[in-house]
Amino acid sequence: MTLKKKFHFGERPAPDTQTEAPIALTADDEANLDAYVEKIRETVAILRKEIEAINKGELEVISNIFEEKSKILKWLELRTPLVEPFLNHDAARQLKVKEHLGELKDYIEEDGIMLSRMAVAARTILREVEKVSNRNDLGNIYGKSGKKMSANSSGDTGIDREF
Repeated sequence: MTLKKKFHFGERPAPDTQTEAPIALTADDEANLDAYVEKIRETVAILRKEIEAINKGELEVISNIFEEKSKILKWLELRTPLVEPFLNHDAARQLKVKEHLGELKDYIEEDGIMLSRMAVAARTILREVEKVSNRNDLGNIYGKSGKKMSANSSGDTGIDREF
């Protein structure tokens, strides 16, 4: 005998037409909203910690935070569909879900900008290191300025024997 799968929406009480909320909240919905807001706060704290570390030049913190940040953002991504229908509900307004989401968005943007700048700086440094390496690996064909040295200047400065 196969049991029918029970859907969460089937357990919902009918909405009260006098309230603003089109869907009544269950205890699970309220728990989801509470957990969602708490995870947003945790995420903001992690992003704030990462931004402060970048500003202080403590770049090892970035790699330490990466896995934790990835897990929590994935959690938020998977739970958003459970919370989204209730963003305009009174319970969500009391928890200030939209304000927390706005704050999270701001920190994600700031963190993204800083990490993007770091990536550009790292690529620039790598490009310069490769230029120097290539210049030295090509048998001194290029001078310090990066321009090709002429054929008659051999790098060895000799003494003119005719005075």
